[in-house]
Amino acid sequence: MVETNSDQIQIIEVHNVVTVYGLEEDGSIAETGFMQLSRPQDWGNKDRWHYEFFKLEWIYQGTKYINNCHCWTDLKDPEQGYPPLFAQGIAMILMPGTPPELCGREYLHGDDFWRKSWGEMPPYYDPRDDDEFEDDEVYE
Repeated sequence: MVETNSDQIQIIEVHNVVTVYGLEEDGSIAETGFMQLSRPQDWGNKDRWHYEFFKLEWIYQGTKYINNCHCWTDLKDPEQGYPPLFAQGIAMILMPGTPPELCGREYLHGDDFWRKSWGEMPPYYDPRDDDEFEDDEVYE
């Protein structure tokens, strides 16, 4: 989102997703984990996935940048804590980013899946339902 506030500072706000995979299939700590810039497809499994939210803001050459970083990991209470675990991803900004609805726990994406044991299934997000877009601005 790009907007200008009353002080004539341009504001660019994005939502990014980072997932840190730190466990092997058997549940042991991976020797080498990896980071992916998307939400896990089975994010509804609260026994597997931990969610954190971080916001990074800075001003550079008259523009205020805001990164809302939605972070997922299969590691529970990492020794170094969650902020250092996600630090590299928080500072890695993709523009235009991900629709906020597809970052947290509110909506399913078409590629996600859901199991009844995880509770009530959230609705699917359809960008055409977003009031921000006019009909002629949405591409199918």
